Amino acid sequence: MYTFIDLHCHTLFGVDDGAENFEMTKKMLNIAYNDGIKTICLTPHFKIYRYESDDEIKQHNNRVIENFELVNKYAKEAWPDMRLLLGSEIMYHNDICDSLLSGHCRFINQTSYLLIEFRPNTSKFDIQNAISKLTRRGYRPVIAHIERYSAFASDFAFLVEMKNAGAMLQVNSSSILKFKIGKTARLIKKALKLGLIDVISTDAHDNKYVTPSMSMAHKKIEKKFGEIYAKKLFHDNALSIINNDYIS
Repeated sequence: MYTFIDLHCHTLFGVDDGAENFEMTKKMLNIAYNDGIKTICLTPHFKIYRYESDDEIKQHNNRVIENFELVNKYAKEAWPDMRLLLGSEIMYHNDICDSLLSGHCRFINQTSYLLIEFRPNTSKFDIQNAISKLTRRGYRPVIAHIERYSAFASDFAFLVEMKNAGAMLQVNSSSILKFKIGKTARLIKKALKLGLIDVISTDAHDNKYVTPSMSMAHKKIEKKFGEIYAKKLFHDNALSIINNDYIS
């Protein structure tokens, strides 16, 4: 049995709205490990409008590195077969390419893949321009929690268009379990049925409510769509991303 890879979570403490302290991070890592998640990319939020200067961004990044080193050391001692990586969940902004080149925000595990998010009501025009700008630079954008965006829920053809334009599509594991009816449920079901989703991740923020759990969602996907697609969603495609390999 393969283990799960989580490409999107907020388990790193003290750097965003995720884990509040080191103890919460430890609890979240324990939940993840016992759930079968053995590789985790920690992706703190990067929202440039929260910073008034480059110095503030530098202070934030120093805190990310310091906390990651502390957590990584702990994880290696507690679970020698667990692998921790680092990235960012980047709120899209016009100067995103400059932010990436300057190191203000991070690619996924120092690859050409980056995890980006948009505001829920971002227009199709703005999303299209964003994906075009990034792919022209040779970057490979992974759109975080595609189920949150009204542009996709209201126009499924646009989702297909962005997929064909080079975007990778990520869905939260909790969304696989939570939504039964409505636009969001229809979006997820149709995208899965057509094989458009690339990665399922936890987007975990704590150890009680939005936890780092994937096994129940995996069970549901495997039952409904088969073992081969489930393995791609929970392991294979994420492995390709962290290794900077091409996903067909």
